Amino acid sequence: MSTIGLTFEHDGKLGRITIDNPTRRNAMTAQMWAELPDFLREAKGARVLLIEGTGQHFCAGADIHEMGKLCGDPAATTAFREQMQQALRALCEFAAPTIASIRGTCYGAGLAIAMACDLRFATKDAKFSVPPAKLGLLYPKEDIARLVALVGPAKAKQVLFTGEVIPAKTAARSGLINQVQNEEQTKALVEAIMGNSANSIALLKQLVDGNLADPDRAFEQCFDQNDFAEGLAAFAAHRAPDYS
Repeated sequence: MSTIGLTFEHDGKLGRITIDNPTRRNAMTAQMWAELPDFLREAKGARVLLIEGTGQHFCAGADIHEMGKLCGDPAATTAFREQMQQALRALCEFAAPTIASIRGTCYGAGLAIAMACDLRFATKDAKFSVPPAKLGLLYPKEDIARLVALVGPAKAKQVLFTGEVIPAKTAARSGLINQVQNEEQTKALVEAIMGNSANSIALLKQLVDGNLADPDRAFEQCFDQNDFAEGLAAFAAHRAPDYS
């Protein structure tokens, strides 16, 4: 496998996608955007999907050298935008919980990847920025919508207009990330999620995202599912439930 690209691991419960382009702080190349939907399909069945960067950084954004080659080529620019947004939509639509485990740089398209995840946890050295205004570019509309949903329109405008670098603690206070914690704490949270009912979590994710067609019916059907029977039995026996 190339030393530049995405890597994927799946142990049956936990799927892990690693952004691996360390000489460019894990910047996303066109090939990596193309790989992401394929790896998401491979990860189907995982109880949790973890996305992280190799080395000291999460992702510095889209590869600026490749972006520079798009000048004067409208067809290539359209293809780049569509490929990137297709990958991010696939990440948003992944059935199981998705978690961005962030350290170091998380800029531009890297932050777009993190925002497309359900949860975002960062180490204290992490820093965030959306720098298109510094480059004379725009941020795609779907990424802006996710940013606004997390931090609100006024804060989103500040982040976009200034391109400021945001330290991890400030990102947590604004709602851009869930919280600042070390990777062992993130690992413990992943284990806790994987110990719960995958069926319940999948339905809860759809409900929060507004994608559950009939929430009332789904609520009622859960009472007849094996997971509820196991949950009741575990509660009565004072043991952890087994949802394997």
